[in-house]
Amino acid sequence: AIMNNEQLSSTASEEQRIVPVERIDGAFLTNNEAFDEPTIDVYFTITELLSNAQDEAHFHVLQNPNLSPSQRATLYFQKGSNDDDDSSIDPSRMMLYLQGGPGFGCASPVSGLSLASSSSSWAAAVLLGGKVSNADGKSFQRIVLMDQRGTGRSSAICKQQLVKMFPDLFVLDKNKEGEGTVVGEEFGGDSDARTMLLQARQQKALKEATDYLSLFRADSIVRDAEWIRESLANPFPSVNDDGNDDAAVNGPQPWGGALGQSFGGFCLMTYLSSIQNPPELVYFTGGIAPMNTPVREVYDRLWLRVRERSWKYYEQYPGDVATVKKIVRKLLAHENSADPIILPSGGILTARRFLQVGLALGGSPGTSFANMHSVINSAFVDEDSDEISNAFLKTIDYEQSFDDAPLYFLLHESIYADGEGATQWAANQSYESHVEANSEFDYRVTSEEDNSNPTLFFGEMVFPFMAHGDFSELSNSGMRTLSEALAEKSDWLPLFDETNMRTALVHKKKSRAAAACYYDDMYVDFECAMKLVQRGCPLEGVKVYVTNEYQHSGLRDDGANIINKLAAMSKNRLHVPS
Repeated sequence: AIMNNEQLSSTASEEQRIVPVERIDGAFLTNNEAFDEPTIDVYFTITELLSNAQDEAHFHVLQNPNLSPSQRATLYFQKGSNDDDDSSIDPSRMMLYLQGGPGFGCASPVSGLSLASSSSSWAAAVLLGGKVSNADGKSFQRIVLMDQRGTGRSSAICKQQLVKMFPDLFVLDKNKEGEGTVVGEEFGGDSDARTMLLQARQQKALKEATDYLSLFRADSIVRDAEWIRESLANPFPSVNDDGNDDAAVNGPQPWGGALGQSFGGFCLMTYLSSIQNPPELVYFTGGIAPMNTPVREVYDRLWLRVRERSWKYYEQYPGDVATVKKIVRKLLAHENSADPIILPSGGILTARRFLQVGLALGGSPGTSFANMHSVINSAFVDEDSDEISNAFLKTIDYEQSFDDAPLYFLLHESIYADGEGATQWAANQSYESHVEANSEFDYRVTSEEDNSNPTLFFGEMVFPFMAHGDFSELSNSGMRTLSEALAEKSDWLPLFDETNMRTALVHKKKSRAAAACYYDDMYVDFECAMKLVQRGCPLEGVKVYVTNEYQHSGLRDDGANIINKLAAMSKNRLHVPS
């Protein structure tokens, strides 16, 4: 384990500070914890509260530049072991946070969370507010912010890394001159033989890469979280006189609490399904997965919600109806003339890629809609021109970061693959069906000037076209072939177990849970979520706060109020539902 430099951050008062502590652990790649099993880096930040002079003095010692990372780690945990109540390494006084995704790292506590006062963010409410406590009524002293495997600094997946790990997967890629990037063996000018060999090498690497990426789903993320918990609870494992691990003798030490936002909530459902001692308090915010719903149905329903949010956007910005149509017509004209508009990243700005800005529609109208409006209205050099502006091209690249975080593109549909069955580009199949049934979904039709329908945006979906030139890092043979193999993969492992979830929540009551479910949530289907919390269903024990006051971004927009409400519900201090 490596303990990186800590930085002190001032917070609510002179008496209290919140300190972020960075750490990297090596976790097993698979569930087979053999001695020679390969490991990956798992990076996380411990955001903790300092409330006395002793704590302050200790952390100033840790900032000594002459200490090595391992020395810092040893001192950090030795202090915890010497505390009277051992609270420094007590998981019951830690809250685990699992962010949305998949494929993006966790926010930094310094830049991504406001800690100025107890009402400034959910994290501040947990550490400073006094209304969120563990199952024993004690305050939480630490929040663990984890970069899920493959994101941030946790062995991040990007094309560069995949090329290093699976070079043969990319042997058929083309460079800018259109030539193969890898020079194969000599075949006396027999190009067919060379191509066949390269294809065979690529297929072997494809199997290896597909198997590797299959280890980056919720089931693996949960195991990493358990690895982190164990490394904090038992940093110096010892064996007693009977030959047993002291930690095992002392009994289970689950997380005191866990908060799952969006996909992070999906991970918590996997936690309840697969871990014998899940977190004692479990909080979902827009994060109840559509368990038992076929993946195709998930996207059939999602397209209808995206249509509704598109209408909502145009109600707020009616002038953008004509602007969006103009942008789409312009981009279609360039596509049809074989003169595509090239983005600074090297990708192609097609009409379909532009419409993916609708991914932001699920945020609050006051911020997400306003940002979309700003992007759309920067499209042309001026109002009377049809020349696409360079500023717009740069903004599109920035807003659509799938090149930098390909895990979202590669694994997004697999978050709904609960056991056997391929996803088969379900969102794209659903789109084609909607277009066939209703031309309102066809942007090629609705973008025409004389069409009375607004042009609908796309939402939280991935498409095969993204690997066909629209995104430069996702395109070419290697990444395209990998995305297709993952879409056709049919032997996914189960993510959820109804019996185990009910055991944890209802029968043995190992976990108490509460959820904020947003009635108009574009990303997570409200009706599918409600089916799971009914009596006799997998999440029967979850107390649900239903609201249309917030969108999917509720935790970011008003996190302190939401976490305080969920905490009170889980402790029966607030009778919701009534």
